Amino acid sequence: MPEIDPQSEHLTINSLVTKIVLMVFAGSFAAAMLVSWAAIKPTQEFIARSIDERYPKAVQHAAESTSAWLSAGREELVRATSPAWDGALEDLLDESRYFEGFALCDSHTEFSDGVGSVPICPPAREDPLPESQWIATSLANGVVVPAAVVRVSREDEPAVYAVGVFDRKQLTLLLANHSPDPRGNMLLTLGTGGVLVGGGPNPSTRIETPDPGREAGGGVRESTDSPWRHTVNTIHPLGGLLEGSGWLAAFEIRFAEAYSSLLTLMRRVLLIDLVAILLLCFAAYRITSAVLNPIESLSVGARRVAQGEFEFEIPDPGTRDELGVLINAFNRMLQRVRTSQDEIKESNENLRTHNIKLQQANELLEQLSITDGLTKLHNHRFFQDQLTREIRRVERASTPLSLLLIDIDDFKSLNDRFGHAAGDDLLRGLAQIMNATVRSSDLLARYGGEEFAVLAPGTDQDGAYQLAEKLRTAIAESSFILGDTMRLTRVTVSVGVSQFMGNRKHFFEQADRALYRAKAGGKNCVMVGEDDSIG
Repeated sequence: MPEIDPQSEHLTINSLVTKIVLMVFAGSFAAAMLVSWAAIKPTQEFIARSIDERYPKAVQHAAESTSAWLSAGREELVRATSPAWDGALEDLLDESRYFEGFALCDSHTEFSDGVGSVPICPPAREDPLPESQWIATSLANGVVVPAAVVRVSREDEPAVYAVGVFDRKQLTLLLANHSPDPRGNMLLTLGTGGVLVGGGPNPSTRIETPDPGREAGGGVRESTDSPWRHTVNTIHPLGGLLEGSGWLAAFEIRFAEAYSSLLTLMRRVLLIDLVAILLLCFAAYRITSAVLNPIESLSVGARRVAQGEFEFEIPDPGTRDELGVLINAFNRMLQRVRTSQDEIKESNENLRTHNIKLQQANELLEQLSITDGLTKLHNHRFFQDQLTREIRRVERASTPLSLLLIDIDDFKSLNDRFGHAAGDDLLRGLAQIMNATVRSSDLLARYGGEEFAVLAPGTDQDGAYQLAEKLRTAIAESSFILGDTMRLTRVTVSVGVSQFMGNRKHFFEQADRALYRAKAGGKNCVMVGEDDSIG
């Protein structure tokens, strides 16, 4: 006998145990959130102040160092392309400390020659380049790098400029050395927001500088340029010869990496809070359950009895107090109810068995009333009832309906010759052949004696004729062993066909007259309609 388990039964939203556990959970959760906020808030403010102090200073130093390094590189290019220069770019590359490639171009930055890392994607320009000292250009691998520009032609000659592509490795190392956090990227950018060179974990990553139009040196700012990219960044303009050129030094780091210590602290605090809340809820549950289990068991038992359930017992608390006496009395009452139910169930089962037998007998009688006992086909009564239903359907849907009347040729002589038992065997054999030949939608019935009828819904006179020929041929090609002769005997049938034209009596008369004409026309043939003869 199953017992009520109060540990599982009383965990509903309206139970007292659940309410107490929920109140403990709510109180401990509120306290944990307050403590967590008090612990995390100062840490967040401290990290934010540290970032506001370190990042802008680091970017400022990177901007100053980069400005000085780029200016020194351009001065080298100016000295190397003095009036005594013979125009050999290879010599410039061999002696250079700042550049990894050189090229010559005209005033519209159309390159004509180059060595080393040669620019291939100069910016489109419509204005001449005589006053320019710096450009940003692309290399074959898609990396954008800064380049210095010096005019090497005389004033009276067409403008020719030497373009020096700064060494990316040196520039990257220079930027990385000033990074306040090795997990971030120290970048050299233009005011348009395009990244030229980066020093950090991903120095070649092309990242759009957030808010490039804001005032340079405006402090640290958070940026979110996609649902998956949340960064902290700051910028500072390059000074010296590059002041006002629009070039910026920028430091960018993912928010999760910049505030990693804070996020780690938050995860630890939340984990501690969760463990504490779960422990408090578990303790409240165990204490409350121990006090309320007996009362809860009785409450659950009363509800189940009210719902008609009696196959259970309330566990004995093992005490002799008022609750123990009450639970034992409740269990004895349930035992008496179960005994009465078993007696009623046995009586109902006997009644159900008798009802099933009676129903089966009625179904058998109903089946026998519509079935021919010899051939197991539908009988004349069922055929007439089905004909009535089909005629109603035809009148509603205006679909064709045909009738086949089938009669065994010379059946009386066969019966007299081989005996009535052989005649019965012949009727059963013919019934099996015809039943296997007609369609599932057709109704085959023994109409009386040696005569059969087929009702063909949805079939016109031509289709009925084809079905009749199929039946006649199947029977004519079959052989039967009749009586004790052990000799094969062939049997033929004559068939009359008619189509329903709105008059039930005329429907049958047409088929009957057609059958008569088939008999008179030599048997083993099919006749249709009043005057048409097909055989």
